[in-house]
Amino acid sequence: MYPQNWIPNTRRPIGGRTIVFDLDGVIADAGHRQHFVPDDRSVAKNWMAFFNACVDDPLIEQGRRLIGSVSDEFCVVILTARIHDTREKTVAWLAANDVRHDWLILRGPRQGSPSTQWKQGQLELLQAAGAEIELALDDDPRNTAMVRAMGLTAMYVHSGYYDDRGFDVDFR
Repeated sequence: MYPQNWIPNTRRPIGGRTIVFDLDGVIADAGHRQHFVPDDRSVAKNWMAFFNACVDDPLIEQGRRLIGSVSDEFCVVILTARIHDTREKTVAWLAANDVRHDWLILRGPRQGSPSTQWKQGQLELLQAAGAEIELALDDDPRNTAMVRAMGLTAMYVHSGYYDDRGFDVDFR
């Protein structure tokens, strides 16, 4: 019924009032693995090492408390650009850290488009499945701008990962 890269955590179906959380930089602290994907365009990015190191992410306690405080009236979706190869690691990390969510959406196989483009497509699929997205939280200012351009409400969560990247995006 739903795409294979949509992983249920509860029996709640997609639909109705929905809040979407990013994972890295909002709930999981991926700071220790940023060196695998430097901003310097002359240096190759090691995306596999970056994603595989997710098992060592410390929990961002404020993010866990925030997602845990969402009313049961809302479907809670974690939408992350992590690749499908991290599925088991990510599911285990969320369980070990007691992170509340109804659905986890990872990139599926061969979904390698830029994060902003991929996440927009997933948000559109969520809406087509009946999700009334009332809020999306993300630490990438480009994603926050994209969500707002879709006419949705977005909240920027500062992770610090993008401070030196010089994006020309107003994310306030």
